[in-house]
Amino acid sequence: MHPEIVCGWSAHPALDKACHYFDVKLVKTDLVQETQEIDVAAVRRALTPNTVCVYATAGTFTHGAVDPIEELGRLCEERGVGLHVDNCLGGFYLSFLQKAGLFTRPFDFQVPGVTIISIDVHKYGFACKGVSVVAFRDNALRRATYHPVADGPTLYVTTTLQGSRSGSLIAAAWGTLMLFGENGYASAFARLRALFEKTRKAVSLITGIKVCGRPEILSLAIESDGTFDIYAVSTLMDRRGWNLFTSQRPACVTVCLGQQHESCIDRLLLDLSACVAEAKSNPGRKIEGEAAVYGAAKMLPSEIIGDVMKSYCDLRLSVKPAT
Repeated sequence: MHPEIVCGWSAHPALDKACHYFDVKLVKTDLVQETQEIDVAAVRRALTPNTVCVYATAGTFTHGAVDPIEELGRLCEERGVGLHVDNCLGGFYLSFLQKAGLFTRPFDFQVPGVTIISIDVHKYGFACKGVSVVAFRDNALRRATYHPVADGPTLYVTTTLQGSRSGSLIAAAWGTLMLFGENGYASAFARLRALFEKTRKAVSLITGIKVCGRPEILSLAIESDGTFDIYAVSTLMDRRGWNLFTSQRPACVTVCLGQQHESCIDRLLLDLSACVAEAKSNPGRKIEGEAAVYGAAKMLPSEIIGDVMKSYCDLRLSVKPAT
């Protein structure tokens, strides 16, 4: 048996990397175009006797989508496979939206089929990077991740894949949690929710662009109405000092909202409107920077783009000769 993991096309690239390292076959399924969420029917078709896990996200970085965890949970229970929920970006935010009654779809261990959840405290937990959490439904499942070594000069076992971890980062994260407290997080997320709704409404009023999918978390993907290349907007916004994340299938740019946007969102929206107007009036404008790579990706096989990306890494890691 060669193990397989089934995921949606929107799964985090770290999953590709993990499957490459551990020689696990990764099966990617299409998304529901209207929502950019996993198509449960497509996942069902992709399951085989070799499937060990289904990977879902709540929510995705690119589109802010929350996959249908309840339906996937029922499917995974029925087929006897695990269900991992990547809750890294949405964890803190969605939990507080749920408490406030603003998000009602269960996405965590409330769903019987969910077996593992990952959460990043350094995202909307506002802590330093390096304290991500993997939570297991039961101790038996978690225990399978331990690998004790008892036949060497020392007895050795750790609770994580990476081995030892920095205690200072964990202490700093704990301090952040205590500083904010439940009321602090609730207040921060109420403001961010209002900021998100304001931004979504403003985008819907700009002629030529629209919100992509059904975003539930603070990532707002924006696509063109088809009359111009949305990557041109990314180029123009970059010139004005804004960094919009670019992605493909469909081509879109993403604003990932955070506390830093509270003081500058009006300026960002004004610049976005101006850049869209400029892109529409100059459809042949040259696309530059990161967006140009995505433009090239539309015309080249993924293997060639992959080789280019490897060469980029080689270049970054090359040592400059002494002068």
